[in-house]
Amino acid sequence: MNKENVKRFIKSVPPVLWAIIILIIVFSNFSKNYLTYRNLVIILQQTSVLLVVASAATFVLISGGLDLSLGGVLTISGVAVAFALNAGLPIYVVFIIGAAVGFACGAINGTLISYLGLAPFIVTLGTQGIFFGLSLVLSKRQGISISNETFIKLGDLINGKIPMAAILCGILFLFAIFVQNHTRLGRYTYAIGGNREGSRLSGVNTKFWHFMVYAFAGFLTGLAAVILVARLEVADPIVGSQWEFEAIAAAILGGTSMDIGRGDVKGTLIGVLLFTIVRSGMNVIRVPSILQPAILGTILVLAIVLQVSITNRRINHE
Repeated sequence: MNKENVKRFIKSVPPVLWAIIILIIVFSNFSKNYLTYRNLVIILQQTSVLLVVASAATFVLISGGLDLSLGGVLTISGVAVAFALNAGLPIYVVFIIGAAVGFACGAINGTLISYLGLAPFIVTLGTQGIFFGLSLVLSKRQGISISNETFIKLGDLINGKIPMAAILCGILFLFAIFVQNHTRLGRYTYAIGGNREGSRLSGVNTKFWHFMVYAFAGFLTGLAAVILVARLEVADPIVGSQWEFEAIAAAILGGTSMDIGRGDVKGTLIGVLLFTIVRSGMNVIRVPSILQPAILGTILVLAIVLQVSITNRRINHE
């Protein structure tokens, strides 16, 4: 391979991916435990549910919207799942309930934003508080334990090696990619984000499809909540706190832009990996917990600035 091909290859690799590679090398040199199978399984488990929620955020961002309520949707869906399980309902019904609650929450956001024309930031910030408040009231501010052994197995390791939760979330991730690339919802998500007025003049019912983007994001997040409850074996009424910000940041790190209708669910995987690798790395090398939020925030801000600047540069050259 000559120098020109090497340079071309280096430029083709997303900068966030280079950051991930460098961080893995750094953390593995600090601790021999970092690249152990046990730690890799932990990283996979931490990545899986966030990947689904970040995929939901990606759809909303591509459409030109914003959803700050995804953490609340994750939480209230999880509480509903716990009540359904403890009521003795079949597991397939529990999945339906989780998805339905998430869809309903997304539909509320979609109605207020798409049909009433309210600002996404204000609406989803408000519904975030509503969803968290309802979760606290319904759970009486306490975690709801799960005793259904069959359901709990969905969050266990298969043969003590492979996380079942990661497999289920991987299926949802592939489903999100399919919807993005092979359905009308996916095509119209890009169309609305890229040129909303032009799409409307072309005959696209932009209000309905923008509503569906929020509803679909809630649907995905509701399913993610089912898997999260199985993994944690408890429905925590504040478990989704800050998840919406991590999901949005991961989508942006993956190359999604909310103002030009650009992005890709597949790219979001890279952003999610950066989150979990940094967090697990700080734990492995025993960085004091009081310093971790500042370090994580600094790395993410720098990575997002770099990613956005490179994306804008590519757009200007097109």
